[in-house]
Amino acid sequence: MPAIRGARPIRNREVLDFYNSLTNLPDVNLEQYANVWREWLNYGKSNSIQGLNNFSFADYTQGTSQTFDNFILRHCNTKEINTLRGDFQYHACVGKHVEFNYIDYPHYVEASIKGPDLHALLISAPFSDFGCIHPDFEQIMQIAQVHNIPVCLDLAYWGISKNIHIDLNQFPAIKEVTCSLSKPFFTLENHRVGVRFTRDYVDDGISMLNEVEMQNKHSMALGVEYMRHFGPDYNWNKYAEQYEDVCNKEELVYSDTVIFGLGDDARHADFNRGIAGNYRVCISEWLGDV
Repeated sequence: MPAIRGARPIRNREVLDFYNSLTNLPDVNLEQYANVWREWLNYGKSNSIQGLNNFSFADYTQGTSQTFDNFILRHCNTKEINTLRGDFQYHACVGKHVEFNYIDYPHYVEASIKGPDLHALLISAPFSDFGCIHPDFEQIMQIAQVHNIPVCLDLAYWGISKNIHIDLNQFPAIKEVTCSLSKPFFTLENHRVGVRFTRDYVDDGISMLNEVEMQNKHSMALGVEYMRHFGPDYNWNKYAEQYEDVCNKEELVYSDTVIFGLGDDARHADFNRGIAGNYRVCISEWLGDV
């Protein structure tokens, strides 16, 4: 089976069977949906997040991409949108239409900080290109705080990662947190099960749609059922041994994300996503049984 340059969920028979078993899903309102998300994010042992209780506003979103779109839309008229080179490639597509800047790792400290209030930052944890927390994450958050840079934190890989420990109380620059179930669970990538938590009320399209209950109720109900059935540690618990076997066989360096190994320029040059010397390889096709 081929390695993948992008990122896809593991094609898991157990998850597929669970999906096919679901009938007559109960109605789920936003409060129930958000509460299950909060419980799920805090339930596992592999990762931990503190301070989410201070993000008192929650919304259903179409995956994480709707959060990114609205974050960029709100800030693009007054700020330069920043992300680190190697982060989620979706940002580059949106960046063609706004003032957008990729910051080259590891030089965010020396990057062109134009002055207070002139930047907004999108960043993933684990970091998309490394499959682990960005080594400069804390320093970047400190810079964001000093320069009044609002940060959108992307936790899309939460359910396929480990060793991610974030205390939001230490990073007041993080204004919103978004997560989805597209990467942890095969069958849900097309249902767009996402959430956005914000410290303060955000007057934008996402909030308006949620306030009038223009939400995908089916996706919300699916998400609740999955989170109640599969914990955030499920993928690492199930695939840890197989992950090591595949990485060893393919001579890939381990990461903290169960679908990613790290290759080398001799065999994986096509997998480079912008950071010199880094070659993220998606191995989900080798792990699945469907």
